[in-house]
Amino acid sequence: MKKKSILNDVIGPIMRGPSSSHTAAAYHIAKLVRMVVQDDFKKVEIIFNENGSWAQVYRMQNSEFAFIAGLIDYSIFSEDFFALKEIAKGKNISIEFQIQKIDEADHPNFVKFIIIYRNDKKLVITAKSIGGGMIILDKINDWSVQITGEMYNLLIEYDAKQELSISKLINQHLDQNKIGSRQVISNQRFLHIAQTDVFSKDLIISLNKLDISTWLLKPIFFVKKGDPIFVTIDQMISLTDMKKITLGNIALEYESKVLGLDKEEILKEMKKRINIMFSTIENGFEKKLSKMKILEHSASTLYKNEQNGKLFSQSINTTCAIRALSAMDVVSSGGVICAAPTGGSAGVLPAVLYTLYKDYSIDMTKICYCALAAGAIGLFNSYRSTFAAEIAGCQVEIGMAGAMAAASIIEAANGSPVNAINAAAISLQNTMGSVCDLVAGLCEIPCHTRNATIASNAFVCADLIMGGYINPIPLDETIDASLESGKMLPEELRCTALGGIANTKTAKKLSKLV
Repeated sequence: MKKKSILNDVIGPIMRGPSSSHTAAAYHIAKLVRMVVQDDFKKVEIIFNENGSWAQVYRMQNSEFAFIAGLIDYSIFSEDFFALKEIAKGKNISIEFQIQKIDEADHPNFVKFIIIYRNDKKLVITAKSIGGGMIILDKINDWSVQITGEMYNLLIEYDAKQELSISKLINQHLDQNKIGSRQVISNQRFLHIAQTDVFSKDLIISLNKLDISTWLLKPIFFVKKGDPIFVTIDQMISLTDMKKITLGNIALEYESKVLGLDKEEILKEMKKRINIMFSTIENGFEKKLSKMKILEHSASTLYKNEQNGKLFSQSINTTCAIRALSAMDVVSSGGVICAAPTGGSAGVLPAVLYTLYKDYSIDMTKICYCALAAGAIGLFNSYRSTFAAEIAGCQVEIGMAGAMAAASIIEAANGSPVNAINAAAISLQNTMGSVCDLVAGLCEIPCHTRNATIASNAFVCADLIMGGYINPIPLDETIDASLESGKMLPEELRCTALGGIANTKTAKKLSKLV
């Protein structure tokens, strides 16, 4: 089982909106492709499978700019982000996007790169986005690689007659246990080594002296150096019972062990991400910053009317919902955000944490533990399910964000880990079967109001559990049911913008305006 990290897989990445699967992942894939390709290429063809999600939404979700940023080694946070097509042309690099039938595509977010060098040499790379900004580089030419960006990777292509000398050199510098996969095609050999530590300079220098092809890919995420202290809910509950600590505390211990970092470093990074979440909410109230494509800006109007007592309920639930809408304004405007657990669900947890901080006077250190508690719920989903709406619909994105947020409120209330698990469970149970039917392929309609209502609902779920509701269906079974029901949805209802609300007459008219 692949080990998971809260900062890598759940609360993050820090990215540009609107989509972790289609914007952040596009950038991450392209960064790794750039490491393989290196320099001196003149043309890149980026091909999406005609039946996949990218084919339907890549223009709407800033995927083009994100791919280009990674390929030409530009930061995704550059002020020139939306001018990158022209910048690439200025570098005499042609980057084309195509939609074709790809027989080997085994995922809705499958992409193929055909890279042409200036000497006309060709390189083919395939990859996929697997949810929440996480990715896999599948193949380089005919070689299988499975690179996730979480380790140091050394790739060596050489002729069969060099086998002895290559093996001898590798064995001089690496423990045999660290040697990865060897592959053979005719007289060609391919060696892939992945490890958690930097490769020695002496090894790289020695390899560069040989007549072989080598690629060195550095991590783009935190390296997972340790083993998880739990992977199941029962294991987590046993540990918290034994240690008499909260869900947020055990999540901090988990993350420190997996990443091999001090707890203070984890808390510092989490605080950084929370501050980005809070800035997203505050920036979303600035009408002049809004650049949504279909929706009109409403967050500042709602806020003003709330402050003036014009809303009927005047409840904390509505306050939280308005903040979620504000965050989503920035998401859809292509601003800087923190996925939680995805870009399309990045209004829920930020709004809840902000409300706990502002309206309940929870200090920032405690807010970090609330975020970690939310991250623990996301971990369980990550181990058992997916964060990709392309696979299982909106329930695994906004639905899971609501479950995470409910647990964060329990942490703020000093509730038990069991309470947090149950609050997450009932939240997720009430998003079961939620389709992903984004209008025009944009994370605007109905994503914004879903984020708002689910953020509000997190407080209800937390109160129900703290008040005495007994949840009969455990979280792990609920996660499994969410994945199962999501997979039953037709592809029209899984992030392709072809069904549901996206298929209404009005939605089709709105799509033509984009």
